[in-house]
Amino acid sequence: MSENKNTTFQTSSRSRRKVKRQKPWLAVPLAILLLIIAAALFFAVRHAVRKWGGAKPSQPAAQTTEAGPDQTEPQTSAEAEPSTEAPDGTTEEVPLTTKAAPSTADAATEATEAGEQPTEQTPTEPAATQENPAAESFHLYSAAELLPVPEDVDRGFFSDINGNDENGTWWFGGMSRDLETGLVERQYERHAETLNLLEKYGAIYRKNEDKKVTYLTFDCGYEYGFTGKILDTLKEKNVQAVFFIAGDFVNDPNNKDLLVRMYEEGHVIGSHTDHHLVMPTLSDEEFIDELNNLQIKVNNMLGREYQIHFYRPPQGSCSERDLYLARKMDITTVFWSYAYGDYNTQNQMEIPLALEKAEKGLHDGCVYLLHAVSSTNAAMLGDLIDFMRGEGYEIRRIDQ
Repeated sequence: MSENKNTTFQTSSRSRRKVKRQKPWLAVPLAILLLIIAAALFFAVRHAVRKWGGAKPSQPAAQTTEAGPDQTEPQTSAEAEPSTEAPDGTTEEVPLTTKAAPSTADAATEATEAGEQPTEQTPTEPAATQENPAAESFHLYSAAELLPVPEDVDRGFFSDINGNDENGTWWFGGMSRDLETGLVERQYERHAETLNLLEKYGAIYRKNEDKKVTYLTFDCGYEYGFTGKILDTLKEKNVQAVFFIAGDFVNDPNNKDLLVRMYEEGHVIGSHTDHHLVMPTLSDEEFIDELNNLQIKVNNMLGREYQIHFYRPPQGSCSERDLYLARKMDITTVFWSYAYGDYNTQNQMEIPLALEKAEKGLHDGCVYLLHAVSSTNAAMLGDLIDFMRGEGYEIRRIDQ
C-alpha cells in the first residue's frame, strides 16, 4: 500500500513539475499572436486613412490607340478653341458647338449675384510663343461637332479643273521668272471663283504676295530613301519647311526616326490624308475620318499629342465642302503656286534642268510643292535655297 502511495505521489509530482515547465512556453505564442493582431489593425487603419482621407494619386494620361480606316469614332481629348489664319495674317474664329469658359467679368457678376465678395483678379503675362506649332492643347474633332454641312456649301470640284484631268490635278497659276533680269511675268491664273473660295476659307495658294518671301513644302506619300538627305540640307541651311504626311508613310515603322526629326528640328507636320483619295468624292464622314485617322497615326509614331493644322488635298482635288470641313477642324488647306513632275521615281528630271525650272518659278509669296521621293529634289535643294536667298527672298515656314 505504501509502495502504491509512493508511486502515485511520484507520478503526480512529476506531472505538476511538467505543467510548471509548460506555462512559459504557452505565453510566447500568445504574445506573438497578439503582436500579429495589433500589426494587422495598424496597417488596416493606415490604409483606410490614406484611401479616404489623403490626396488621391493623379491618373495616367489616356493612351491614344491607332485607328484603322474603318474607325468612325476616334478617341477625343480636351477641346481647344480653333482659329484659322487668313491670307492677310489675321486670325478668324471658327464657330464650334463647345461652350467657352466664362470671362473674368462674367465670373465677378455671378459672384455678386450670389451674394459673394468678388475676388480681385491678377493679370497674368501671356504665354511665351513656342517655336514648335504643336505646343498647345490637343483636340480630335468628331463628326458630331462638325456636321451637318450647310446646304448652301457647294460639293462640286473647283471650276478651274485641269482640262486633262477631271479631278483638277496639279492646277496652279503660271508664273515665269527671267533669270537675267529677275522680272516675273504672270502667264495664267486660277479662276476668280476659286480664288474667292480660297480667301473665304483662309486657304493658302500663295502667301504674303506683297513680300519677297517663299515657302518650301514637301509631300511625303511614302519613303524612297531621300527624306533624310532633304532634312540634312534644311538643317544645314537653317530652313524650316512643312512635310505633308500620308498614311503609307506613317504605316511603316521604319520612318519613325524621320518623323521625329521633322518635329524636333522645327518643321511643320501636315496631313496628306490617310489613303490619298480624291476628297470631293467622299462622304462628309469619310472626309473627317481621312484627316482624323492620319492625325492619330502621326501621334502614335511621334509618341506625343501633336495638333495638325495644315492639310494638302491629294492631287489638288478640292471642293467648297472640303474647305468648309477642314476649317471647322481648325485645319488650313494648303495648295501651291509652283510644282513640276518630280513624283515619278522612275523618270527623274536631270538636276540642272529641274533646278532651272524651280528657279524660274520663284515669285513673291511662292509656295513650292516638292516631293520627298525625288532624288533630283534631294540633290538640288541646297542650290535652290542659295538661289532664293541670292535673289533677296526670305524662306519662311508655312505658319509664318
